[in-house]
Amino acid sequence: MHESALEDARRFVAKYLDCTTDLTIADVGSFDVNGTLRPLFADIPSWTYTGFDLEPGPNVDVTLSSPYSWPEIATGSFGVVVSTQVMEHVRHPWRWLPEVARICKPGGLVYVCTPNTIEFHEYPIDCWRAWPDGLRALFEDAGLEIVDVYASGIDTTGIGRKP
Repeated sequence: MHESALEDARRFVAKYLDCTTDLTIADVGSFDVNGTLRPLFADIPSWTYTGFDLEPGPNVDVTLSSPYSWPEIATGSFGVVVSTQVMEHVRHPWRWLPEVARICKPGGLVYVCTPNTIEFHEYPIDCWRAWPDGLRALFEDAGLEIVDVYASGIDTTGIGRKP
């Protein structure tokens, strides 16, 4: 992940997450290609981080069987679901984001950071770029209440709450 995405995730953690409460955190697309969010959650003993991806590898705790249906994860299992620099590699993000929302507990937060402008980079595919209006539409269609959506540099971030 590039440095601006990691900085954005740090701001999300500092602004929205309470280090005094128990949190279960799912990282969707956690395979460590060039960095991971795990260190942002590692120093808080009351937080439990689980990394999910389609392929086994570094920083993957659970391998998912499909890009759009995750029977391995119970509905409402996580208080926070994060995904950074993944959505551009998802062929059908309008099918993927409802599954991200499904695994979030009611009242929990979903954080997605994705490029709006960055060079083409297949890993293994590169399909999308998102701007705030597009990410807002995907969040709303997934049944998430918008907390914040913004563009910053080469990234667009969406933060939603599951009703």
